Amino acid sequence: MSGALQMRFHFGERDRDGDGPLDAAVMDACARHGVRAAALLRGVEGFGAKQLVRTERLLSLSEDTPLVAVAVGETGKVEALAEEVRSIAAEGLLVLEEVGLVVAPEEDVVRATLWGPRTGAGSPHLRAVDALYRHGADSATVLLGVDGILDGERRRARFVAGNRDVPALTVAVGERGPVTAALAELGPLANLVTFETVEGNSVIVRGKLHTRVVLLTSEAAQCEHHPLYLEFIHALRREGARGATALRGVWGFRGEVAPHGDRVLALRRDVPLIVETVDTAERAGRWLEIAESLVESPDLVYRQNLGRTFVLE
Repeated sequence: MSGALQMRFHFGERDRDGDGPLDAAVMDACARHGVRAAALLRGVEGFGAKQLVRTERLLSLSEDTPLVAVAVGETGKVEALAEEVRSIAAEGLLVLEEVGLVVAPEEDVVRATLWGPRTGAGSPHLRAVDALYRHGADSATVLLGVDGILDGERRRARFVAGNRDVPALTVAVGERGPVTAALAELGPLANLVTFETVEGNSVIVRGKLHTRVVLLTSEAAQCEHHPLYLEFIHALRREGARGATALRGVWGFRGEVAPHGDRVLALRRDVPLIVETVDTAERAGRWLEIAESLVESPDLVYRQNLGRTFVLE
């Protein structure tokens, strides 16, 4: 299998499926449909098409954080999964996109996602970040799942447990050569590696239905004495973007800054953050301008043209 299909579903922690939480129903569906890998990621800030803020910063809203369910597998299985998710979800954003299991020769810049357990001897993440940094990739961010599937096995995080086997993702961006050289060092350590194309920011392809704009920054990065990632999200909301989600990493790097994460006794959390927004290609051009106006080195901004996108409301 040279390629696969990926589903990304953005929704909220309070969303329901009948009498139960929607996130549990979505992950149950991932297991039933036999996807190769899946992860439920909990965001720290965001909003959806109805412009309702979801954040962990305010006590009254901290139980409605943004969630992203990611699943990868054979095309037929993921399409069937997406149909079920669309039937049980009252709102959200669902994106289906083809991903490669090898890097296409025509791709100059790629986004690679490595799947594996959080920690332990079988975890690829720390070694992957180190290799990607040494080989000169642009960035790498480790994201922890709170529920998921690896090699067909359901793995859920528990409050009182080490959670070593729960899925985590390392998301890397860079030129094809450095990324593939770094991944070659890992051998078969990662459970799964997928590749997506990253587009040049100078040209927006109007024929594509939707575009993803991504800002890579740090929780400690500031813009006029405010967290940069919040300034970006607030600007998107003010100007009418359809939604945005911020995902906090636990380890990673951007540019030439060495890999880093939380530090004991640090006043600010200097951890990686990924902020993404999905919109029509025409509107995404404006969101790209806003992101580029806010960032300074070593922060990064990139965009991706998407396949099938469904706004549920």
